[in-house]
This record gives sequence, C-alpha cells and structure tokens, in this order.
Amino acid sequence: MNIEEKKALVTRFAKIEGHVRSIKNMTEEERDLETIMQQIAAVKKAMDAAAKLIYTEQMKDLIKQGETDETVIKKKIDSFIR
Repeated sequence: MNIEEKKALVTRFAKIEGHVRSIKNMTEEERDLETIMQQIAAVKKAMDAAAKLIYTEQMKDLIKQGETDETVIKKKIDSFIR
C-alpha cells in the first residue's frame, strides 16, 4: 500500500470513528431507534468499503510478488473472508 492509499484509509477510519462516536451519543440521548439503525447501517457500509480496499491492496501485493502458489493465495483469501 503506498503512502497516499494508506493516508486515505486512515482518513476513512477516522471518519468511521467519528460516526460511531455520534451513534454512541445518539444512543445516550435516547434518539429515535430508526435513525440510530440507519447510522449503524452506514457505518457497516463504510467498514465494508474499507475492508474491500485492504483486500484489494493485499491481492495487488500478491500479484506484484508473482505469487502463483494456489494454497498461499487461498489462505490469503480465506483470511479476509472470515
């Protein structure tokens, strides 16, 4: 992962962190549960996008390394799917 991609990922996690803090505050304030659930869904989507980015970078690294051993590739894929 290059520096720009890492910076973008760290920024993405900071935004997610802020969003989770907001959900916590909404819960403490006993805000509308539907709104809270919508915000939780948004955080899940953001986390999925971050995971996809990390997964993509891992696969790029395997390709760059010329990895051809199917067992190694399968283990990497399986570790991300869990």
